[in-house]
Amino acid sequence: MMKKKTFTLFLMMIFLISSLAFAAERKFANQFTKEEMWIYKNLSSYSEAPELRELVEQGKLPPLTERLPDIPRVIKSNIMVDGIGEYGGVWRDTFATPVQSWNWGAQKTQGWFGICQVLHEPLVISGPMWMLEKPDPLPNLVTDWEWSEDGKTLTMNLVEGVKWSDGELFTADDVLFTYNDLILNDKITTFGSKGAWVYGGKQTELEKVDDYTIKWHFGEAFPVAVFYNMDYLDFSVSPKHVYKNFHPDYNSDVTYDVFANATPPNDLPAVTLGPWVPVEYKPGEQLVMVRNPYFWQVDEEGKQLPYIGEVRFNEVESGDIRTMNLISGVADRTNLENPQTFGLVKQATMKENSPAKIAFGPFGIGYQIEFNLSRYLGVKNDRDAELRELFRNKMFRQAVSSLIDRDAVANIAFPGPLTQAWYGGYPSGSAYYDENFVKKYEFSPTAAKTLLSELGFKDTDNDGILNWPASSRIADDELVIELLLRQDQSAVLDAVQAMEPMFREVGIDLRIKPATASTVDTRIPAGDFEAYMVRLDSAVPFVQMQLFGPIRESSPDWHRSASGGKRDLMDFEVKIQDLMKEATYEPSIDRRNEIFKEILKLSTENVYTIGVYEVRRGTGLHKRICNFQPDIPPYMYNWTMESIPAQILYVEKEDQFSPGFLNLIPTKEDYTNKSWQ
Repeated sequence: MMKKKTFTLFLMMIFLISSLAFAAERKFANQFTKEEMWIYKNLSSYSEAPELRELVEQGKLPPLTERLPDIPRVIKSNIMVDGIGEYGGVWRDTFATPVQSWNWGAQKTQGWFGICQVLHEPLVISGPMWMLEKPDPLPNLVTDWEWSEDGKTLTMNLVEGVKWSDGELFTADDVLFTYNDLILNDKITTFGSKGAWVYGGKQTELEKVDDYTIKWHFGEAFPVAVFYNMDYLDFSVSPKHVYKNFHPDYNSDVTYDVFANATPPNDLPAVTLGPWVPVEYKPGEQLVMVRNPYFWQVDEEGKQLPYIGEVRFNEVESGDIRTMNLISGVADRTNLENPQTFGLVKQATMKENSPAKIAFGPFGIGYQIEFNLSRYLGVKNDRDAELRELFRNKMFRQAVSSLIDRDAVANIAFPGPLTQAWYGGYPSGSAYYDENFVKKYEFSPTAAKTLLSELGFKDTDNDGILNWPASSRIADDELVIELLLRQDQSAVLDAVQAMEPMFREVGIDLRIKPATASTVDTRIPAGDFEAYMVRLDSAVPFVQMQLFGPIRESSPDWHRSASGGKRDLMDFEVKIQDLMKEATYEPSIDRRNEIFKEILKLSTENVYTIGVYEVRRGTGLHKRICNFQPDIPPYMYNWTMESIPAQILYVEKEDQFSPGFLNLIPTKEDYTNKSWQ
């Protein structure tokens, strides 16, 4: 026991020393204005990677000036730790979610783990906001915008001359297609939410002024939160020229099932506006991407980005393998999210010849249980109906909160300064978190048993499991709850296994139901679950209100509306909804902070979710990678790959690995005879 305590103390000291060393490095957080990060400007000259120049000389690609917009985005060296980069090399990464298709407009994933971030391009971008003095969405596919005097119209100017990776122009038609034909279409499931675009009771309308100018028309003045509807996933622009032929509104010979299954994983090369293009995918093995010849961003010297020519994502069964790959030197990046790996990672990176370095930030991950509160969505039988009513009873949620020994679960995950008990709401590293607004229903199995007894549950057959009251439609059935979780999140599984005997001690039979990410992504929107143990990654509720309350019909995940918007919000949920609506239009940062503290109080008082424990998130990086900001949060407004942004990363010539797939850089010929043509 003494040895274990000594080792734990040793690790705590090491983490503290690492944090101090980390703090001494150059800071990028909250340092810049938007213009100091990037601008849209025509430069006197441009240059490109040698492999692209060779394709131009062979007549397989147009000259660079014909591939770039007239006024490209110019990324400033201010945000580059090591300055202007060198071309070449390979970025090596890992993912654990199979590619579903390239049709992100139909809510299909391309593998997560940073892949989607480098493929999708939205109108505005929030990931790099952490570097702004005054965090606010940054322009991406739009250069600028302007509100009308009455605040009900927002005019946006698009970057002119941007081209998709197949050489087709990006225009306002792609934006209108994404909004009108995908997001607003009730027959298509999208990452974006139709309900999120309702202001003042009116559905927002999108007008095309010309090919590079659009106007948004709102039902209420100055909905300042709307910019976060235009970000990654919520408004990842889809190429109309690709997907209109699969869309029933444009092609009467197809169905919506055809659209949902368009461009499967083997339909390569994919069409993207991102810095790299997927060109080869072997399921269960590897996804390969190469530089996009038409990428529309450059550095201050006019060098077309990205610097790195090739990206390889090895497909594995668990995200933890990504971390093991980094410390063994065969991968370049990982997010440190699973507490069980922290000690191993730190010991490995302390070695003199370690290829990796790590850093930890504030508490930014929360592990919580979400009970399905919907009376309508996914209710198939009496058992479902009775469980939903039970979950809606605050006494039951309070009982569950009381039966969990949070300190024990946190210590099982990792003893020390990187984990701690958490009672829900927002992770304590959030700028919106205030301990004074948090109600804690602390560990007390006795209190839990009393509450369950008051709800009418008794162990009538003396087998240790409570039975439903005689007044219920499933009288005498045992109190069994199925807990859904993603099987690729091992920290969630470990926490649930630690809690299962705690539930059983008070008479609840908790059945653990691991499932693949794609299965979970299907079941949650359909309401096909009883309870869900999940990792909450966001600590910024203003940016992602849908993760914390009923701001949309499709949110939160644990209380979605059924068909026709049918949903019975509880009184405290109505208050949360009203506060979120107020925040949507509130320009004052101070007042928004007050609003979200009120929401924090309502959420924890009413045990909206069952917070279990929280974790400091870390980043691991191979030492050969340049331009990676030392104080970058693994996740704040978005994930690391967008927050850098990834196209500015590079590797010095002597540290580069030889690319193996540059012969697959797509040209016009590679995009002929495709499924959409």
